[in-house]
Amino acid sequence: MKRPQESARTDVVTADLTGKVALVTGATSGIGKDTARQLVARGAEVILSGRDQTRAAAVRDEIGGRSADRIHLLIADLSSMARVSRMAQEAAGRFGRLDVLVNNAGIDTGQQRTTADGFEMTFAVNYLAPFLLTTLLLDLLRRSAPSRVLTIASGGHRGGTIDFDDLQSQRHFGGQRAYNTSKLALVLFTYELARRLRDEHVSANCVDPGFVRGTNIGQDIAAGYRLVGALMWPFMTSPSKAAEDVVWAATDPALTDVSGVYLKRRKHIQSSADSRDPQLAARLWDATEQLLATTR
Repeated sequence: MKRPQESARTDVVTADLTGKVALVTGATSGIGKDTARQLVARGAEVILSGRDQTRAAAVRDEIGGRSADRIHLLIADLSSMARVSRMAQEAAGRFGRLDVLVNNAGIDTGQQRTTADGFEMTFAVNYLAPFLLTTLLLDLLRRSAPSRVLTIASGGHRGGTIDFDDLQSQRHFGGQRAYNTSKLALVLFTYELARRLRDEHVSANCVDPGFVRGTNIGQDIAAGYRLVGALMWPFMTSPSKAAEDVVWAATDPALTDVSGVYLKRRKHIQSSADSRDPQLAARLWDATEQLLATTR
């Protein structure tokens, strides 16, 4: 697939999405919530994925209005690979198509935690969950082609390191290290997915929203992280503005045949050298499948 031409920052996200289906993870707050809101406003059926049924239902009512019947809920804790698998099975069973998958959910706790599956929490939610969800939904995405997979990236990936002897940063844990590594893994996955789906009319791209205020990604974060966030507040964009760029990447006709790129402020930019290493990406894919096999 080709690379995008530079796009002016105009409101190009006004496409009529009637008949299209989009799934947005982490859709009960922040970028995910505003992405879902904008997709619904343009006529799409939107599947909201969140951890809490009551909260997800409240968001459906808030953003849907008279269009609430076009919003569907899938409830899953993305730290559990069994729950992710069930969510993918439910989506495939309930919906006849999937035009857009937005892997938006993410965490940055700054603390070392372990999931019920035995994975490091940040690595599991930020990387393993979108890897598993996307690969389980590939048949549905193929049947809906041309379709798009978008992963919400972060400039933090530039500080990440893939160490196959300590892939989950468990032996040498640091909150920022774990987050950066999970985001590097996510970019590597997206590029490898694009390579594997070449000529199948399913695109896979990264969208970097930059610094965004008002999200819950660091709701359990350490005090030092919160201080950094407070200092960065004046330079942050709103979730609504960030969501505009996500919806642009999900809908702009000029991106129909664009895959395997890193998008920020509606431009293609070059991600880190490690993220663009196809051998590293292929090895990480194999290692990830081996990790996930332990949960089945």
